Amino acid sequence: MMDDTSTELSMNPGRAAESAVSGQCRPDDGLAEKSPRVMVVTYGCQMNVFDSRRMIQVLGHAGYVETDDPAAADVIIFNTCSVRDRPEKKVLGSLSRLLPLKEIKPVLFGVAGCVAQQHGQALLDRVPYLDFVIGPDNIADLPDVVTRAASGRRTSSATWMDPRSYDFIPLDADVEAGPVAFLTIIKGCDNFCSYCMVPYVRGREVSKPAGLVLDEVGSLVKAGISEVTLLGQNVNSWGRGLEGNPTFPDLLEAVSAVPGLKRLRFVTSHPADASDRLLDLFGRLPNLAEYLHLPMQSGSDDVLARMGRRYTFAEYFNRIERVRAACPDVALSTDIIVGFPGETAADFESTMDAVRRCQFDLMFSFKYSPRPGTAAASWKDDVPEAEKAARLAALQAMQDGITKSRMQRFLGRVEEVLVEGPSRDSRKDGALQIMGRTRTNYIVNFTVPGGRVPSPGELVDVRIERILAHCLKGVVPG
Repeated sequence: MMDDTSTELSMNPGRAAESAVSGQCRPDDGLAEKSPRVMVVTYGCQMNVFDSRRMIQVLGHAGYVETDDPAAADVIIFNTCSVRDRPEKKVLGSLSRLLPLKEIKPVLFGVAGCVAQQHGQALLDRVPYLDFVIGPDNIADLPDVVTRAASGRRTSSATWMDPRSYDFIPLDADVEAGPVAFLTIIKGCDNFCSYCMVPYVRGREVSKPAGLVLDEVGSLVKAGISEVTLLGQNVNSWGRGLEGNPTFPDLLEAVSAVPGLKRLRFVTSHPADASDRLLDLFGRLPNLAEYLHLPMQSGSDDVLARMGRRYTFAEYFNRIERVRAACPDVALSTDIIVGFPGETAADFESTMDAVRRCQFDLMFSFKYSPRPGTAAASWKDDVPEAEKAARLAALQAMQDGITKSRMQRFLGRVEEVLVEGPSRDSRKDGALQIMGRTRTNYIVNFTVPGGRVPSPGELVDVRIERILAHCLKGVVPG
C-alpha cells in the first residue's frame, strides 16, 4: 500500500476456484490451442492496481491473454499488500483454496508485490505449491520468471533496483481498461513512519521524469481515458532528485494542460509536504477534481510524534483550512489508526475531537497491528485488542454520521458525473441505471429517461434526488 493505508481493492478467487473444481466453471473447449491465459488478483492500494496492469502488459508482449476466470488461467498471480496483516493472510488463504486447480491442469501460482518483496525465497520455502515470487522492482523480468517456473524451476526474483538507475516500465495505454486510469509517477518513500513498511518493501523515492509522465498521460487520453489519477506513496514529494528540481505543483499544472484530459486526481499526499501552492491549485485548475486524500493518522500530537509524521494536529488542520479556502466544496478523506502503542484514552479523545473539527467526507480507519521490521514493532503493543475494537467502533460510528451529514449538501444539486458503466443493479425497477462519480469522488447511480444512453468516459449532468448510505442516486434532467 501507500505510505498511508488506503482502500483495499480485491476480489474473491477462492469462490471462483471452488466453482471451477466442482465443474461449474471449466476452461473453454480447445483452450490448449489458444494463447496462454494469465489472471492477476490485486490486493492493496492503487499503486498495486497500476502494477497489476504492468504485469498484464509485459506478459501480453510474451503472448499471454488476460482472463478473470481461474479455471481458464495458465498463470495466476496475486499482487499483494503487506502494510496491514489481513491482506497478507487473505492471499495465503486464497492460494490454498486454489490448490485443487493444479489437479486439473499445470497452472502456475505466483505472488507479487509487497509480500513477495518482504519474504522472497522464504515464501517459496513456506508454500510448496507456489511456483514463483516477484517483487515490485522486478516486473519487467516476469516473462522470464514464468518461463523458468513452467520448466519446474521455482524462482524468487525480489531484488531492489538502484534508485540512481531505476527504470520505469513504459506504459502501454492499450492495456488499460475503462474510462479511468492510474499512473504511478513516483515509487518508494523516504519518510520511514514508525508503523509503516512501505520504505522496506517499496524502497526509496524515485520520481518519474516529467516528460515521460506527460507522454504517458497523452497516450492514455488518445486511448480513450477520460480521468487519470497520479499515484505515489508520497505523491506530493515528486520531483526530488530530478534535474531542475521541479515540484509536484509544476507537474500538476503541466498534466492539467494535456489536451483532452477531462479529469485529474492524485493520491496519496503527505500533510507535511502539502504546500500552499499545491492546495491552491484546487481552486484554479479546471480539470483537477475536488477531492483530496490527506491522511491524518491521529489527532494526538504525542501519537503523531511517535509515528514520525512530522506535523502536529494544528499544522494538519491548517492544511484543511487552506484547501477549503481555495475550494469550499472539496471532499476530504483521511486515514486513522487507533490503538497505536502508547495511545491513551486522552489521545483517542483528541483523535475524536480532531475528526469532529475536520468533518471529513470519508475515512479509512484501522486497528494498529505491528508490521515486521518497523520501529513500532519493537515497542510494546499495549492497547488491549478489545479496547482497540471499541475505539474503532466509536470512531467509525461518529464518522458515519459526519459522512451522512456531508452528503446532504448534494441533495437537489446538479452534479457533473463521469460515466463508468452500468450500475451493479443496472436493471432494477425496469430502468437502466448508470454508474459514475462526481468530481468530489462520490458514486452516483442514475437513470436516463428516454434518449441516448451515455457511454463510459462521458461527462453527464445529473440531478441528485436521493442520498443513500454509500452513494447518491439521481436522474439526467429531461
